[in-house]
Amino acid sequence: MSKTVLRILGLIAAFLILYAVVLLVAGITQMAAGADRISMGLGQPVFWTLLGIFAVLVLWPIALYLRLPRALTPPEAASGPEYDEYLLKLKAQMARNPMLAGTPLESSDEFAAAIQRLDLEAARVVRNTASAIFASTAVMQNGRLDALVVFGSQIRMTYRIAEIYYRRPSPRQLLYIYGNVGANVLVADNLHDVDFAGIVTPVVTAAIPSLKGAMPGLQGISMLLVNSFANGAANAFLTLRVGLIARDYCALLTAPDTVRIRRSATVAALKMVAEIAKEQGTRVAQAAWGAVAGSAQSTAVATMKGTRNLFRWKKPPASP
Repeated sequence: MSKTVLRILGLIAAFLILYAVVLLVAGITQMAAGADRISMGLGQPVFWTLLGIFAVLVLWPIALYLRLPRALTPPEAASGPEYDEYLLKLKAQMARNPMLAGTPLESSDEFAAAIQRLDLEAARVVRNTASAIFASTAVMQNGRLDALVVFGSQIRMTYRIAEIYYRRPSPRQLLYIYGNVGANVLVADNLHDVDFAGIVTPVVTAAIPSLKGAMPGLQGISMLLVNSFANGAANAFLTLRVGLIARDYCALLTAPDTVRIRRSATVAALKMVAEIAKEQGTRVAQAAWGAVAGSAQSTAVATMKGTRNLFRWKKPPASP
């Protein structure tokens, strides 16, 4: 994780903790002042009693957390006693994984095959999540709701990936994964240069004839779909990137190269988002186009019938 990002996060955390402590002490002080009004001298014992209770409530979970076993972190080198010890612990952890029940892990080939099996399952989770994000955010078009859906889905996806590799990830393992994934996601890697509209335009063009000039009057609907799909593709791309980074950190056997992981995840996510946009975008575009075309056809038929009835109308004969 980048040292600069760690310092920024540390300063933010320190500020939030200090702010919470100030608010807590201010509240306890007000309660102690109220106790003094009831009975002079009662404020001091009330203040220290409440402060002690809150201190225990805060420190006790921290103590329980520190007693948990440390997360498995890969060593710097791919050889040596530290690496061998890490492999033994990792194999023991993988042996308890239900997905690898009965899978031998003794030889290097068997171990690599087991890791590949977990990688494929994690990739399936990442792709399915990104596909759902593309379809939902392309259809809803609600900025705040989209952000909540994407964030919640990414948190859940990362946890599911950790479950695939760790079976039941401990809080320390989750903190390690979420911390490293979050730090890498914060680095944009020139994501603003990605032309998501260019990715989804061929999908809409292939699914809807209006962009080819067949129905110029409905050009606006086609462009609306392009914009909507571009938004969905951007959210799906970010989700893919988060999932691929989480998968890489879970499958590491040596200390991570953050730059390599980030760049490889970006390249792979760009390739996958084009496939998802083609698959999911075609379905959504055809469904939307079918609804619009059906409505337009119904309107045209009704108009033609009305016109036909108008010309068939005969003037009533004059009264004698």
